[in-house]
Amino acid sequence: MNFDAFLERCRAQWPEFADARRLARSTHPTDRSLSHILAEIPGMATENKLRLLNCAVASLEAGEVYVEVGCYKGASLVGAATANPQARIFACDNFSQFDGAADALRRTLDAHTAPGQVTFHDMDFRAFLAAAPWRPARIGAYFYDGGHSFHDQYDGVTLAIPHLADDAVVIIDDTNKRAARAANNLVARALQSFKLILDLRTPRNHSPTWWNGIQVFRYQRHPADSAIKFPTRGFSIRKFVYDDIFLEMKHRRRARRKIKKDRLHTNT
Repeated sequence: MNFDAFLERCRAQWPEFADARRLARSTHPTDRSLSHILAEIPGMATENKLRLLNCAVASLEAGEVYVEVGCYKGASLVGAATANPQARIFACDNFSQFDGAADALRRTLDAHTAPGQVTFHDMDFRAFLAAAPWRPARIGAYFYDGGHSFHDQYDGVTLAIPHLADDAVVIIDDTNKRAARAANNLVARALQSFKLILDLRTPRNHSPTWWNGIQVFRYQRHPADSAIKFPTRGFSIRKFVYDDIFLEMKHRRRARRKIKKDRLHTNT
């Protein structure tokens, strides 16, 4: 990844790029040529996010690929791919949360990307990252939008680390979520070469600016990284708090609301 070129492209798209508070409120980039994507492809994205991914793909070096985890119906893939029809792209989703999205994604790729440009795998992200179908290429730009439980988020980052280029950008979606932020922070504490360069929060989910928050990290490989064994200290307690307590409570509340709704529907 030519990281300097990536930053230069970002500054050109958002003159306020150096001011995170202003950038978090930006409604769109300077170049609005990707705006039609969201009108044509249903998705959970914004113009800003598509352009950010586009800038990342445009800055890939020779022998590098763009990898995306969590594609839904393909809007983010199209936004990224538009930067360079020659860029190699690998993506996965198992659609565990979105019934019917798989067929929509395939139609999107057929209609909006160059033939053979995107290699898609319908599988769990852990198996995908273990298989690393892009090898021997390295990941210059990585976008994670898979599950955002603490455990999923942590694995979504750490399992990609060995496959990243020596200089790479890691973009993570939905970082308003506390569990996701905690997982990213724990990785950054373990890897001094994994540095947060952009942290944009939104006042709510579905925000027209940056949807549900986004973080951008720069990874610059260091020889000491190979000695770090994941999960690192602090993983177990955080997983217990965020997933076994908070997430379980959230699931129970949802289950109770569903039962209540079903009862009301039955009674009427």
